[in-house]
Amino acid sequence: MRVFIDTNLWAYRLDQREPAKSERMHQWLANIVADHEVVISTQVLIELRSVVSRKLQPPLSDKQIAALLEALAGFEVVSTDANLILDAHQLAIREQLSWFDALIAEAAIRSRCSVLYSEDFGHGRRIASLDVVNPLRG
Repeated sequence: MRVFIDTNLWAYRLDQREPAKSERMHQWLANIVADHEVVISTQVLIELRSVVSRKLQPPLSDKQIAALLEALAGFEVVSTDANLILDAHQLAIREQLSWFDALIAEAAIRSRCSVLYSEDFGHGRRIASLDVVNPLRG
């Protein structure tokens, strides 16, 4: 199964301010990566780079950030192009999504993912052919 993993879940894995959440995400991500085709987008890479360099305590070093980005680039990465932006605009209107959420959802839809894992869209929501699942629920 093809799945899209939103930025926040990768960030929680790296954030040591909440060790239990970080460990839970570590185990969950290991299982997902082992059992599914994982897809991300250029937006996920950009957002995660920003988070790990500015918001984590302590922030990751430049070398650690480069290694992280290289590792994530090993997954299928959906590029944000003009057509994705235009379609995301329509999706944002139709589904009443924030702009950045619409870009994530459109990338997941375009890449033929069945599931979008995120905590930002509402657990159990369906957007086009995409099921939204928040793995932190429960």
